[in-house]
Amino acid sequence: MNSTIRTRSGSRLIGLLVAASLLASSAQAAAHYEATITRTTFGIPHIKAGDFGGLGFGVAYAEAQDNICLMADAYVSAAGKRSQFFGADSEGLIGLWPAKNIDSDLFYRSIPDITQLRAIFAQRSPEYRALIDGWVAGYNRFVKDRKDTLPTQCAGRLWVRAITRDDVLQSINAFSMLLSSVSVAPQIVNAALPTDKVARQEVPSAEPMDIPVSAAFGSNGWAFGRDAVVGGTGLVVGNPHFPWSGPNRFYEMHLTIPGKIDVAGAAIINQPYVAIGFTKNVAWTHTVDTAAHMTLFKLTLDPSDPTAYMVDGRREAMVRRQVTIENKDGAPIVRTLYATRYGPVISIPDTDYAWTRKTAYAVADADNGNLRGGDGWLDIARARTVRDIREALAHHLGAPFINTMAADRSGEALYADISVAPNVSAELFSACGTVTDRASGQLQRFYVLDGSRSTCNWESAPGMPARSLLPAAKMVTLYRRDYVQNSNDSYRWTNPAAALSEMGPMLGKDPGALPDLRTRSALQEINRVLKSEKFDINLAQQTMLSNKNFAAQLALPAVLELCARPTAPADACAALAKWNGEMQLDSKAAMLFNAFWGKVSARPDIWTVPFDPSDPVNTPRALAVDGLAGEAVLNDLKASAEVLKKLGVALDAPLGQIQFAQRGEERIPISGGPSGGVLNAMISRPVPGGFEPFHGSSYVQVVTFDEKGPVVNAVLSYSQSTDPASPYYADQTREFSSRKLRRYPFTTAEITADIVGKPLTLRE
Repeated sequence: MNSTIRTRSGSRLIGLLVAASLLASSAQAAAHYEATITRTTFGIPHIKAGDFGGLGFGVAYAEAQDNICLMADAYVSAAGKRSQFFGADSEGLIGLWPAKNIDSDLFYRSIPDITQLRAIFAQRSPEYRALIDGWVAGYNRFVKDRKDTLPTQCAGRLWVRAITRDDVLQSINAFSMLLSSVSVAPQIVNAALPTDKVARQEVPSAEPMDIPVSAAFGSNGWAFGRDAVVGGTGLVVGNPHFPWSGPNRFYEMHLTIPGKIDVAGAAIINQPYVAIGFTKNVAWTHTVDTAAHMTLFKLTLDPSDPTAYMVDGRREAMVRRQVTIENKDGAPIVRTLYATRYGPVISIPDTDYAWTRKTAYAVADADNGNLRGGDGWLDIARARTVRDIREALAHHLGAPFINTMAADRSGEALYADISVAPNVSAELFSACGTVTDRASGQLQRFYVLDGSRSTCNWESAPGMPARSLLPAAKMVTLYRRDYVQNSNDSYRWTNPAAALSEMGPMLGKDPGALPDLRTRSALQEINRVLKSEKFDINLAQQTMLSNKNFAAQLALPAVLELCARPTAPADACAALAKWNGEMQLDSKAAMLFNAFWGKVSARPDIWTVPFDPSDPVNTPRALAVDGLAGEAVLNDLKASAEVLKKLGVALDAPLGQIQFAQRGEERIPISGGPSGGVLNAMISRPVPGGFEPFHGSSYVQVVTFDEKGPVVNAVLSYSQSTDPASPYYADQTREFSSRKLRRYPFTTAEITADIVGKPLTLRE
């Protein structure tokens, strides 16, 4: 009996071992990652997976099908290897700004700390970590599958390579710093000892159109609550203004894990989560905020050594780091960079921020190391109400430089400026800080703290996900049942009916600052509608893309009156008299007013009726045209006309004939303008035959809700793919030309009815 038992036990053990072996073999044979990609009109990929790893795998593969060359190029930048592949002196981008490859490489090889990024990433959620690892696998799978059939722009190029998790972390971190350290990267990596002979740093010259710096970057976001929406639900209008080329383009996508996540909208290239979008219960959008995301520290230097500075009366040596950059066109380039306890040294020659024998400046960046945004957006995608969205923003503090406007199915609207900012109280800033005007070529004003006193450093707050961040409780949250809006302006103008108290210096903009013309235009248009009716999806869309020029409303009649003077430029006046005050395709002389307003608005004291905080829409107003002021206006008009003549552009040309997106041999007319309060912002550069947009309205979405789910109209202005051979290279651009938005399929029935091609299932 014992023998029998032993035999049976041995058989059972053998059976278990065999079963375990078979299961192990089966597990090895099974796909570690699996996703299905179903495309609908305009190539929008709907990616479905069983887990977050599979979701990342499918998203990366789908995006690479449309944009592999752009994605690979962006990874080269984030790794600091542009000089190695393209040459040190060639020009690319650092974030949103043109720069030499050597400057880009020095920045990305010295400022982010990959060891620190790995440690930070290890603390993120398991879902986020799986999403990123799946993304790496999906990207590399595409490169392997298509290595011999890549698009012509990058076919056979060594820089289209497999990536690692480090590449993705560096890329995400680079985006987080887009409007902080990245915006001053050349001034950081070219900071040289004052004893050295330093060549003057060249600041990119203004475009011939003289577009104000503040007009070149912006977005509009509106969210309406139940009191302002037909049907008593929520409605969101998203109109982010972002680049039409380069690594910061949007990409449309729909991500689904049954029972866990179902979210659609758009993401920034090389990011595997929806940044602006919607679910069946909520919708949201973002605009660049006015909060400070970095500060400068003014250093008092040791009189005997410009590489040492004083803190609390004690000498502290700067940290020197030697960085070597491989160069395609010659020997490696070696540069010594300097850093302090606060951050890297910055120097802007011929300004107050130059590195001298007495003083230097260091950059402290709250967004360096910010990998929290991914978890934040995943939690937003799982939100059921706008209050859940606010909780996600506050918990992760990962929104890098943005406001959030959102609305939910119940009809509650949210505005939140809960982003990554230094924890500097009004009391500390009063004792230690100053706010300066913009330095030459810089987008933002500088917040400067006294680096000679340790008590002037950022303050710590308990419970923060990163040291010395401003807590969400000290930032801005506003819930409304009518509306909230933002056009990159102060939170003070979110809704004039909602009085918001002063929230401290790190939230940006002087309390006495005027609202921008886009803010005034948005408030005027919203309140014009709400005086007599409520918004639905179509009216909201039409209002945002109406192409009205708010500056024309304020100034055009006075300018035309000036045209009666004998000193007026007759040809420019005759052209301007034909303009309808809008930036439509058929608007004659619209580009002339663009050029003219860029000059006029740059001058101080152009209005005779001053700003009244109780009337932000209608003040200031009344263009100053008496006497010499009027002659100055006419001189600006004449100079603007001369710019267009030199470019070979007729002064009275319809906008659609001279502003266009070039897609192969096709020129697609584009409406909109860069300044003057045009909501459909469009910034163009001169090209042969006219002007081509490079920045402006990008992923436009209008979202509301019915009993079945979200109801969404959307368009991606520059189209989904950067590959000229793709069917999705120009299709949405043609739609945008006509200001058409198409229904974004979300439910299973909508997707099934709109499928393009055969779904693709991937396993690995």
